[in-house]
Amino acid sequence: MDNKIDQKTQKALLEALARANEHSRQLQDKREQQLWKKINIPVKLSDALNNLSKNELDKIRQNLGLKNLSSLKKGDLTGKLVNLIPVKFKDILYVLDLERYDMVKRMFKNAGPVMANNISVSKVESLMGYGIAFPGVHHNQKILFMPLELLDIFKEIDGKELETIVRRNTEWIKLTHGLLYYYGVMGASTMNNKINQLTGQEVDLLKYFKVLSAASDYYEQIEFSAYGYQDQRVYDAKKILDEQKARPSVDYYSFTKEQLLKAAEMDFIDRTPKLNNFTRFLLEYYDLTDKEIDEMMLQLINMINLDTKPTGMIKYLESRLEFPSFDMVQELTAKLMELYNHTRMWILKGHTPDELFQEEKRYLKPLPAESFRMGQTDSKLFDIRTGAKIGRNDSCPCGSGKKYKKCCGK
Repeated sequence: MDNKIDQKTQKALLEALARANEHSRQLQDKREQQLWKKINIPVKLSDALNNLSKNELDKIRQNLGLKNLSSLKKGDLTGKLVNLIPVKFKDILYVLDLERYDMVKRMFKNAGPVMANNISVSKVESLMGYGIAFPGVHHNQKILFMPLELLDIFKEIDGKELETIVRRNTEWIKLTHGLLYYYGVMGASTMNNKINQLTGQEVDLLKYFKVLSAASDYYEQIEFSAYGYQDQRVYDAKKILDEQKARPSVDYYSFTKEQLLKAAEMDFIDRTPKLNNFTRFLLEYYDLTDKEIDEMMLQLINMINLDTKPTGMIKYLESRLEFPSFDMVQELTAKLMELYNHTRMWILKGHTPDELFQEEKRYLKPLPAESFRMGQTDSKLFDIRTGAKIGRNDSCPCGSGKKYKKCCGK
């Protein structure tokens, strides 16, 4: 009976997931149709803005900090933006980093358009949201284009000064991304001090905020909250900050500038010796592609930083891999604990549990091996260290002092 219920529930969940995926696909298709409209090149700013919805015009208004325009109807707002975007365009260019500057430069060299097949929708929307460039379809090709008026302004402004500012912005953005990759969350003043130290210059807070705000919208790697700056993977910023504050004697781990610039890249993986050991162990048992390995390592690193119990990580791996034997699971668990104890963690300000273990025994200890359920067909629970069956009323092998059913056996 229970098996039938489980099957019915599973079927219902799969059907719900399929419906959700279909709904998401339909929304994406609708958004694509809205974005990619046929246009003729060259394009005036007024024509580009007339193609936008009122919500899209409002996004430009908000991003450029244009006040007293929120009550205007679409036609009136379009007229105002036609005049105000050129006035603000120098300020817009001064928040760009190298990737967006190069794109603008290519549009200028092409007298307006560049191919947009490999640019994500979110990046297209960000460029449009700042009035930098607009999407369209020309000769059956998706393109991004700059209106004529903005091309003329870029020609006047482009030069050594802008290039210097773009390099500075690029460094600010990459260092911020790298810091948050390892620390998770940082207050504004703490971040400012770190950027000052790393660049050797006093950072203008207002300029820095404007640059990071535009970069957050474009790259979607960091977010702003009441707690300051946070990596987009962070689920509970307050919890991380509370954990960090619980260790006042522990300073932020000191990363080199080069380390932080590497960590700034999207989907960066910190390939530590223990992580490499873990991937080699998996490859001894499974024929996995580089992409599959990277996906699993990214997920495990995220799970560690999101405070997922090792049993949860084992279950995740079980959902991706078929475990051949209990002996293999024992070895897998040991390797996973090594990975856990040597992974840099947000709550530890970029340190690993192993690094802090000796000096901080009363706060933290490397995790012991945890029990593991050998798939759905085997209902026995085992202590990985001894192989003995664990009763639900027995003490939990994780060392918490609680009964198993109240701890890892939930």
